[in-house]
Amino acid sequence: MTPTKVKALLSDFAEVTRVYLVEEDPTVRKRRRKEHGKSGGKRYVEGWVEMASKRKAKHIAQSLNTTPISNQKRNPHFGDLWNIKYLPKFKWSHLTEKVAYERRVREQKLRVEMMQARRENAAYVQMVETGKKLDKIEERKRKRGEDGPVVAGGEKKIRHKHKQKAPLHDGSDKSAKRALLGGLV
Repeated sequence: MTPTKVKALLSDFAEVTRVYLVEEDPTVRKRRRKEHGKSGGKRYVEGWVEMASKRKAKHIAQSLNTTPISNQKRNPHFGDLWNIKYLPKFKWSHLTEKVAYERRVREQKLRVEMMQARRENAAYVQMVETGKKLDKIEERKRKRGEDGPVVAGGEKKIRHKHKQKAPLHDGSDKSAKRALLGGLV
């Protein structure tokens, strides 16, 4: 049922000033459309209606609550019941504050995600540029005839070669083992 339909149905009883309906969750809607085909527009979970007169609003809430929306069998809302409650001390600004707060939270999450994506993109671009610079440096070194890897600063990486020292004994000297083991005991 759309907001205009709700307004039309309730305006038979009293003057309706505002109507606000909350749409169903997009994931629920997607699942419903997948199961039942592509047909089916927006559906609403809950809603608020503001009426010009408090007295009439209270009376309508009491009389229409748990009554059928329509008694005609061909009506798509046949079998559905009104679930209406009068909310004392409720201001329309409470509802708009909630909607505005949810919108701000959603926008903040989107901003954070965009900043994270920009940071990742900048880091990736910087690494690509550094890689290109290193490739050009190595290419110039090859052209000059020099070999060897290059680090980010353009300096040649120095590789140190260390010779392994010869062992003190080759394992055939049993007396050295005995002396070592004897010192431990």
